[in-house]
Amino acid sequence: MRLSAAALIPGFFLAAGCNSSVNQDDGAGRLEARWTGADSGRLAASTTAEWCGERRALEIRAVQGDTGLAMVLYPLDSIEADTYLVSQPEAADSLAPSAGVALRLFSTNSVQGYQGDSGSVVLTQSSSGELSGRLAVSARSVVNGRPLTLTGKFQGLVVMPQSRGCGPDAADSTETYADSADTYADSIDFDDDDASTDVD
Repeated sequence: MRLSAAALIPGFFLAAGCNSSVNQDDGAGRLEARWTGADSGRLAASTTAEWCGERRALEIRAVQGDTGLAMVLYPLDSIEADTYLVSQPEAADSLAPSAGVALRLFSTNSVQGYQGDSGSVVLTQSSSGELSGRLAVSARSVVNGRPLTLTGKFQGLVVMPQSRGCGPDAADSTETYADSADTYADSIDFDDDDASTDVD
């Protein structure tokens, strides 16, 4: 059974703020991304790639300060170089090779969540097994539907086993993207000045 992005990505909105740095010794690579539209800014952060063999899902995560980007790639079977078309998270796991993408932003006194609805993630793999790639995604706010365009690239990812477990079945997840963002907004200290993400 596959892990649905609809079940995985909402949890990312909560986890991002609790994991403001990625362990450099845990297969971390590097991701750089920019976005324009409803919000604008950029992210440059250490990045991890974790594979859930049971659900055949590759989760790529980058977190910097209060901002995070997550991608869940669904290959046909095992991890391989391919173009993964971005779909709404609730559909991505049934359209392999495909991807679900989520961006979590902190602005002023609220958390905004965006989910990809079109575009692609192009994944390449070196002879040593390291992953790199690029993304070009159209996304919309889970709160008000406002659009943004997200582009970026990543490199040097070493795939590790999923450290947090493969997550619940899609049927067990009742929390929406907006609920996750609102819950996280209630739990953080808005006086924290440690955020290191540039927002234009």
